[in-house]
Amino acid sequence: MLRPIPIAAIFTFTLGVGAAGAQGPPGGAPTAAAPAVSASIANPAISVIGWFQAVAGSDQETQGNPAEFREAEIAFQAVVDPFTRADFFVAVGEEGVEIEEGFITWLALPGSGQAKVGQFRADFGKFNRTHPPETPFADRPLAAAAFLGEEGLTVTGASLSALLPNPADLYWEVVGHLAAAPDAQESPVFQADRRADLFALARTSLFVPLGEGADLNLGASYANAPAREELRADGLHAQLATGDLTFRWKNPRRSIYRSFLAQVEVLGERGSHTDAERYTGGFAYALYQFARQWKVGARYDWTESPGSHERIRGALALLQYKPSEFSTLSLQARRVREPDGAERDAAFFKWTFNIGPHGADPY
Repeated sequence: MLRPIPIAAIFTFTLGVGAAGAQGPPGGAPTAAAPAVSASIANPAISVIGWFQAVAGSDQETQGNPAEFREAEIAFQAVVDPFTRADFFVAVGEEGVEIEEGFITWLALPGSGQAKVGQFRADFGKFNRTHPPETPFADRPLAAAAFLGEEGLTVTGASLSALLPNPADLYWEVVGHLAAAPDAQESPVFQADRRADLFALARTSLFVPLGEGADLNLGASYANAPAREELRADGLHAQLATGDLTFRWKNPRRSIYRSFLAQVEVLGERGSHTDAERYTGGFAYALYQFARQWKVGARYDWTESPGSHERIRGALALLQYKPSEFSTLSLQARRVREPDGAERDAAFFKWTFNIGPHGADPY
């Protein structure tokens, strides 16, 4: 005789991100929440992403080991109580063990707001929010590396986010950060020297649905923090700004194995070297899914570097094979053209794989 299953064993209620870290509305914006209970309170969701990469060519990136295990990223994510969630990401690589992110999120502030405190990737543009192993590329876009650093911009402090009501009833998010300013080793633009130096960031993004199968996301970000010591005597702060546009298409009814993603991001900086000089850069890329497990993509880069108006340009092409949600392999070829016309070529093989209930990437 079959025993009846208790109702409590059937129904569980979760708040915000559950054990697998699944995201809420687009852009990771705040959602209204109610008290909840989750199995992850006692057992946090644990996942690991491995990143293996091989490289060849005449580029400076090819001068090291031809193949290496770049990184293993371990994630611990759980609902702490009915109103808060904890997320920790630890990277293990050649440089040792490092905390990529570690923060607590308050999920149900008044006005559909959220707050998080800890160490986290800054909401500067779209690309910076994604951890390096999880991007489609074997490298960083030239402009992202030039202005945000090789690993991206990470800060330690507090963040507030909220949804703005509007007549069109669109998904409109605003985010603000107040954190310790990065030092010169962490950022090519900001150079904090004192404990009192602060980093401030503001971002707004608008999600626009374009029918059943497409959407558009528009965003703008601004960051401000102290510049070099010799410039600080004049009260000068370095300023960094970006505008980004993301288009997504996937027909949920017919083209289930067809999708398209295009993203453009333009960055600008002022004050890191002189008050009058401005330096700019940007990148654009597209990914097209043409079969169940296959994608093809391309990226174009151009950038100046803080302190130099000489432009570097680059182009990258990739072919991606994804046998399952837990593994992604890609072949990539890149050419970079220096200001003097010299060209550098590189070819990459990138393989990422994950175990455990890894959450969704930022939308």
